[in-house]
Amino acid sequence: MTVPFTQYLESKDNYCLGYFGEDKDFLNKILEARTYIEKELPGLRVFVACKDFLEPDGINIILESRMAEYKGKMAHFCKLEEKDDLKALLLDSKIPIPENF
Repeated sequence: MTVPFTQYLESKDNYCLGYFGEDKDFLNKILEARTYIEKELPGLRVFVACKDFLEPDGINIILESRMAEYKGKMAHFCKLEEKDDLKALLLDSKIPIPENF
């Protein structure tokens, strides 16, 4: 599939972490991890997608009911199901995380 240059420029720095479970604490952990990722990789915009009822605060949040609006606007989508998935992503990406994370 060919991606037009204009669409590429719009999406190339957008990465989405998706969590569609019901654990608000895990969602908060993902939001916390986003700060580590964006600090380590300046210019990368990390979005977090989740179920509507979790009602997270902050910027670059994509509610499940609005996912279609973001189609083609993300360079990558990573679905997270548990804390180990998040830790593995951070370790594989060489993102430093606090010991108590």
